[in-house]
Amino acid sequence: MASIMRTGASLLLALLAGCVAFAAAQETPQTHPLTNLPPAGEISTGFFFPDFPTRQFIAGQPVKVVLGVRNEASEAYNVSAIMGSLNNAADFSAYYWNFTQQIYFQAVAPSEELSVEYSFLPPKDLPPNDYQVALTVFYQDAQGFKSTTFFNQTVSINEKPQLIDWKLIFLYVIFIGLVFAGVYSVWNNVKESQLYKTTVGKKARKVEVSRADNADEWVKGTPYDNWRKASGKGKGASKKAQ
Repeated sequence: MASIMRTGASLLLALLAGCVAFAAAQETPQTHPLTNLPPAGEISTGFFFPDFPTRQFIAGQPVKVVLGVRNEASEAYNVSAIMGSLNNAADFSAYYWNFTQQIYFQAVAPSEELSVEYSFLPPKDLPPNDYQVALTVFYQDAQGFKSTTFFNQTVSINEKPQLIDWKLIFLYVIFIGLVFAGVYSVWNNVKESQLYKTTVGKKARKVEVSRADNADEWVKGTPYDNWRKASGKGKGASKKAQ
């Protein structure tokens, strides 16, 4: 009985210890690898962006960088991973985005070189602007992890070009609509003005008088003209009657 009680007490203590350890782990903040970088090792690096040589990236489009590593140490390095971040161009301490870590675990012997490829994705809803991009390679020797930030420069993030700029078309439609509305309003005001009514009335009366005066010229010498004169409807018949 005593043995069973001792066993139960041991299990209970182990359970309590596990709970305490779990709670402590939850309360302990997890440090991001880019926040506390390991010291640099003896390597030299080179890089290039095959798709964006001018470093003008597109929001929402993957960016590929090729990293070349040369081991300058006397022992081998194991290239473990590459990570990166997107930061404020004016204040590097203000970061916007951490890029996904990519794992390699490729060994590079002393005085040897190694090339690896890393891709990162600027967020698609990122506003067009200048940003600071930092890319860091992590590697390991017998003493532990080391790191080297091989790229830490200002880049431009632009919007993805569109075949049809609907925003611009919408602005044009609004502008044209406003122009037509303005012209229509001015035209209505002009039509209602006294000056317009007077001018249009005079022109209408002149046209009517001109048509009446020239009516005989159109039918002169025709059978209708002879009939009209004979029936007393022409100007010549009127003069005879007088």
